[in-house]
Amino acid sequence: MDEKYKILSLDGGGSWAILQVLTLKDIFLRKYPNKEIKGHEVLRHFDLVIANSGGSMVLAALACNWTFDEIIRLFDDKTLRDKIFKKLNFRQRYFPANLMRLFGVKSVGTRYSTTAKKEALKNILRIDNDKELNGVPLSELPKIIGKESLEIVVTTFDIINKRAKLFRSNKSSKARAEVIAKLDYFEQVSLVGAIHGSSNAPVNYFDFPAVLVPKIKGVKNNRRRYLWDGALSGFNNPVMAGITEALANDVDRENIYVLSIGTGGKIVSDEDSDNFRDQYYSTLLGKKVVRKENGTINWNKTKKKIGLFFRLFKGASFYSSTISNLSQSILFEPQTWASFGAYTSLFSGKGSSENNKRFLRLSPQIVKDDNSNELINKLYDLDMDVTEQTEIELLKSCYDEWKKGNIRNEPVQWTKTIDGEYVFAKGHQIFNEAIKDLNWL
Repeated sequence: MDEKYKILSLDGGGSWAILQVLTLKDIFLRKYPNKEIKGHEVLRHFDLVIANSGGSMVLAALACNWTFDEIIRLFDDKTLRDKIFKKLNFRQRYFPANLMRLFGVKSVGTRYSTTAKKEALKNILRIDNDKELNGVPLSELPKIIGKESLEIVVTTFDIINKRAKLFRSNKSSKARAEVIAKLDYFEQVSLVGAIHGSSNAPVNYFDFPAVLVPKIKGVKNNRRRYLWDGALSGFNNPVMAGITEALANDVDRENIYVLSIGTGGKIVSDEDSDNFRDQYYSTLLGKKVVRKENGTINWNKTKKKIGLFFRLFKGASFYSSTISNLSQSILFEPQTWASFGAYTSLFSGKGSSENNKRFLRLSPQIVKDDNSNELINKLYDLDMDVTEQTEIELLKSCYDEWKKGNIRNEPVQWTKTIDGEYVFAKGHQIFNEAIKDLNWL
């Protein structure tokens, strides 16, 4: 009997989740070189799968029992992309966003229809390209997949109650407060409904919370859940929630093995950092910022006043940068603490070389500096809502270079000093080194 309890954790990150598909495809091609693997077989290799946002889309495609090439088509097919990311017209966008656009600020405000995404997911996601995934209750999905013990968890954020809302396949999970309180209460939803909420990024992306009406045994329910992306709960990288789920259900800590796959993280460039400070000081002082050769601000020369129109423009740019940085730090960049916190929790702070084999983090790090090539510069400028084919091809190139070792892998623990020095602590810095340690799958 295999005592290993295997967890697959999939980050959010919009269209960048294609990196997760390509990674899983590579892993299973190595394991089964002469066999076409479908989604259900992939899922049966794990005991718990937890996902957020873009990662939950990958989970849904695996639950549809698609091949990896079919899943890649979900990202590759412009018709499908446009159905999921259906752009709002001028009248549908919020008024403040339109006003900001008059000042040349195009990066603030919602862009896509939540309602259109819901309908697209219902129509596109079909088990074996036949049966609607939306018609299958989440609690019944493990049986269809062929592993009744499989636990599926999707993270969302309940905007009304202002807290995380996790949708589970396991009604009896001891991580549920209702179970501990001995309350016969379970909100039954489909996986499609759960991922609709999980993938509903606010601020700069979708226009309204995802509306979900769970079915509750013995209750005539018409109450609704209003959901945003699970990243707002702190679960863009949901690995900590996955380990907590396992420990709450009495899984032996020594038996837990984790594969955590991200969607790429960006380390802010010095150029962007300087520009952000310049926007702030120009807005605050109403003056043009002048810098020395070493990059610091020359306060003696920062005296020239700027006109009212340019001050308003600088202010709008600073506001845009602030909102964009805020939304991306929550919704896109995998939080470093999540991997390190989960790692520390799992191993109780004890250091061992064997830990790197039981906890694997796979995600490329995009570092833009003076030595960056054209690919890195283009990847750095991509948002998470990639909708053009040329951008999808960039993500594929990102995967190729990451796999070759030309793009660094995100370790479990790392930091960047104020002087810009990168410090590696735990985990793997190279893709293939991590894959070599994945011999337990």
